Amino acid sequence: MNRRQLAVVGESLAARFLVVRSARIVARNARVGRGEIDLVVAFGNRRVAVEVKTVQTGGLDDPAYAFTRSKAQQVRRLANCLGIRRVDLVAVSIGATGVDIRWVPDIA
Repeated sequence: MNRRQLAVVGESLAARFLVVRSARIVARNARVGRGEIDLVVAFGNRRVAVEVKTVQTGGLDDPAYAFTRSKAQQVRRLANCLGIRRVDLVAVSIGATGVDIRWVPDIA
């Protein structure tokens, strides 16, 4: 699976994961100027920007490590442009033993 395919699969898994937890998907790959927010979801009336990080792994890699301070600032800036005040991270690991999904609310 190439990097883009992996990202698409990870975003789909993250979206399903959040929907099961009462989120409503507002937008996928929302363009904001030159940037992009992976998912915009709503919990009731509250909109949340969600960054999804996905790795294909043997079980040792943590996709959350790819959510750097610089990336957090970028996503926060894009979210602010949409009037969104909360940024969450969903880290997806896909491996031979299955899928692991970790949600970190209000990370940035």
